[in-house]
Amino acid sequence: MELLDGRCFRHGFEVADSTCRNCGLSFCSECLVFSFGANKPPYCISCALAAAGVRSNAAIQTTVNKRELKRLEKERKKAAKAKKSAKTPNIEVKAMEIEVVGPPDSAEDNPFAWADDPDAGQRVPF
Repeated sequence: MELLDGRCFRHGFEVADSTCRNCGLSFCSECLVFSFGANKPPYCISCALAAAGVRSNAAIQTTVNKRELKRLEKERKKAAKAKKSAKTPNIEVKAMEIEVVGPPDSAEDNPFAWADDPDAGQRVPF
């Protein structure tokens, strides 16, 4: 399996957000744990459990060496920085004029004239 194929290791239908700092596999946002904040590389859930000491055998075996993991993290930071500095398009919002029209003058113009009649509730329309 290729490391950065763009899909989550556990959820093949989800787009991968980042790689685990321990095992080097790609995971989606649901599978990642940012134990040390958003500026540090994340753990996958299995490696986070192992690092915390909850389950010692939970970690996934490392698939790449530490040098490769550092290179991948550097690429991730560079891509995030480029995405952040990308310009957004200018959008113009124009106000729209709305003409307010009063109630109709005659009953022919207003099919709901009976609703405005105060005696309408007392009369049966049929």
